[in-house]
Formats: sequence, C-alpha cells, structure tokens
Amino acid sequence: MGVLTSTGTVFSVAVGEPLVLDGAGFLALDYTEVAEVTDIPEYGPSAQVVEHNPLKTGVTQKYKGFINYGQTALQLGRDILDAGQAILAAAVDGATKNTEHSFRIDYQDGTSDFFTGKVFSSTTNPSSANSIVGRTAVVEINSPIVRVTGNETIEVIWLSVTANGGEE
Repeated sequence: MGVLTSTGTVFSVAVGEPLVLDGAGFLALDYTEVAEVTDIPEYGPSAQVVEHNPLKTGVTQKYKGFINYGQTALQLGRDILDAGQAILAAAVDGATKNTEHSFRIDYQDGTSDFFTGKVFSSTTNPSSANSIVGRTAVVEINSPIVRVTGNETIEVIWLSVTANGGEE
C-alpha cells in the first residue's frame, strides 16, 4: 500500500515503558485506547542546529547537535468516562505524573508506531457555539520512534550521524 488516509488511526497509551525499546518490548505492554481522537499532529526526530562561525571564512558552518524527538498535541473530543483519556489526565498531575508512559499509534495499513514520553498537559476547550467540547493532551516524546510493520519487520526511526556530521 502506498499513501493512506488517517481514517481508522488509533492512539493508545500504557502506563510504564517496555523493558527494551524495540518492537517486541512495546508489543508486550497492555495498551488502553484513547477515545475521540480527532487530530494527531506530526511527530518525530529533529536535530538541533549547532553553528560554527570561523572568522577567517566569514561563512557559518552548521552541524547536527542533540536529537529531539519532539512532542505531539493530541486533539480530542472530551469524554470524561473514557479510560484512555483518564490515563492521560492522571499522567499530568495524578498518581502517574512522574511515570514514563508508552504510546502506540496504529495505522490502517497495519503499521504501528511506538514511543515513550510524558504527558505535560491535559486541558479542556469549551470552544464556541456548534462545537464539541474538546481536550488537548500534550505528549513530550523521550525515545526514538519504533515502527512495527504488519509483517513483523521492525525498524527504529532516528537519524544516524557520521563523524563529519552528515546523515547516513
């Protein structure tokens, strides 16, 4: 399958992290689906830019610094009875606020992305007339994104940097 729509995408959460950050480790966890997800913004690694400004050349040289796996601000229709949304809320200021959580995104083509992180906010958006009361949950990602395909092939999504600062 080539490109696909986001219809059918499922976002789930598990309290805790796998023993090993690989597909088998993530698949061993017990996930709870988060209901009423309306938007999962982009996520994934980006490298910080390290600049070097040698006076002799007057040309800025750029190198890759630390990798930041980013954040995603989930948009939800607020459901106060949903177990997945309750886990996200408790991860901000409840019993699991200092616990690393694992997240799973299942796509309609059978692939799943996994990562660990912490939930830094779970806010309510009453919005305006003719709107659904919403919730936003911000997840700060702390691990590489691990992709598991339908045929059990596992790949880790991250940048590999060579000694001279280039990508491999």
